[in-house]
Amino acid sequence: MNWLARSGKHVGIFGLVVTSALFSCEDPGELGLQLIPPNDNLSVLSLEIPIPAATVQLDSINTTNRGILLTGDYFDGDFGNVHVQSYFRILPPTSSVTIPSEVTFADSLRVNLRYSYFYGDDFATPHQLSVHRLLEQLVIDTIYYSSQSTLFDPMSLSDTSFIVSQADTLISINLDSLKEELFTVLQNYDKDSANDANFLEQFKGLTLRTDPVSESVIGFNPTSQDSRITLYYTTSDTVVNTVTLLYSTYYNQIIPDFSGSNLAGIVPLTQFDPPDGRSYLQTGTGLVPKLDFQPYFDFLDEDSVGTVVINKAELVMTNLEGLTSTIDPPIQMSFFYTNDTNDFLSTDTDPAFPNTIQTDGVYISASRNGNDPFNLASQSQRAQLDTTDLQYNPELTMFLQLVADGLITREDAQNILIVPFSFVESPTAVRDFGRNLDRFAIRPDDLRLKISLTKLK
Repeated sequence: MNWLARSGKHVGIFGLVVTSALFSCEDPGELGLQLIPPNDNLSVLSLEIPIPAATVQLDSINTTNRGILLTGDYFDGDFGNVHVQSYFRILPPTSSVTIPSEVTFADSLRVNLRYSYFYGDDFATPHQLSVHRLLEQLVIDTIYYSSQSTLFDPMSLSDTSFIVSQADTLISINLDSLKEELFTVLQNYDKDSANDANFLEQFKGLTLRTDPVSESVIGFNPTSQDSRITLYYTTSDTVVNTVTLLYSTYYNQIIPDFSGSNLAGIVPLTQFDPPDGRSYLQTGTGLVPKLDFQPYFDFLDEDSVGTVVINKAELVMTNLEGLTSTIDPPIQMSFFYTNDTNDFLSTDTDPAFPNTIQTDGVYISASRNGNDPFNLASQSQRAQLDTTDLQYNPELTMFLQLVADGLITREDAQNILIVPFSFVESPTAVRDFGRNLDRFAIRPDDLRLKISLTKLK
């Protein structure tokens, strides 16, 4: 049974609103004048309600197999410093390999990576990138988080310096220090589980590190057909041949340092009010705004309000700050219930939230996997970035109506986290938590509810 069927008042109001639409009135004030005598208690109005937002840093973020390898360092006075380092496994050959016995050495070994992401301001300073060998295996089907690291050899396999250009598509790194060892293993490689296990034990993987002087973060797409490790060798007929290896399990370590910034003093899972009054969001560092709907409750409690029907409501988020030509806001965001714990609320919360009701843009029930708080089973409408005006206008009509009707309690609905999250599974197309460093800051006056409603006094 929906909310319209539960109240005669609601049905009457709804009928008048529908009738008004038939008259094609655009001005809510005109609507009331045409349909309602001066002494009627029914009125239609539009209003805006500022919604306060604090900032919360969520706990360690799942960055496993998010479709990107990140590396670099960047600092600014708003968001502080962030250090990023990627770890990835090398897959054994996909089939048996036979290199002719006449070939006794490899010509070269290259690590190829396709560019997919740029973050920062200084791309004119040469990027100092080093490749290191992992000393621990990455385990398939294991979730790795942004705060984790994997033991690696401090002695680099390769060091390269290059200028980052957004016009570039591919970087090719010389890894000749490893070519003879890999060549020996691949000369007569029989594809079977035992040999694959030995390969993974010997070649545990690689990590990409960047000198902090680079002052930028770059990302590579490990799933691209151009991203691979290639061993080159030449046969007696001077034909150049190759053996190609792909990347497997991978993750990004993302370590923020907020000292010296507007976020200095923030503690994970603790509500924080930055001194500049803005609220902050950043994907990889776990920064999210925490909304407080108390002003909406206060409006409902005003003596003159009475019963309301929400005709349309949206959360307006505009004038996003902290952006540049290479620093973007998230493409999509979703909404999750929270409380004083500043963490996601799950379906087994006591008392449980109604599991089957989802609003236009807000999770009534934030399902979560115990191992991965961002692997949520349910989904709803999302806040989609308007890429022209750089703002969000997610519709919250049903959510606000259910709150007004008391079908969602105020205790449950008061606080909501805005989380950069997408439910599309393609790792090459999705921007979400753990995938990059997209961000914005927003001032209090630029975050508000915009509501059109009908009220019965």
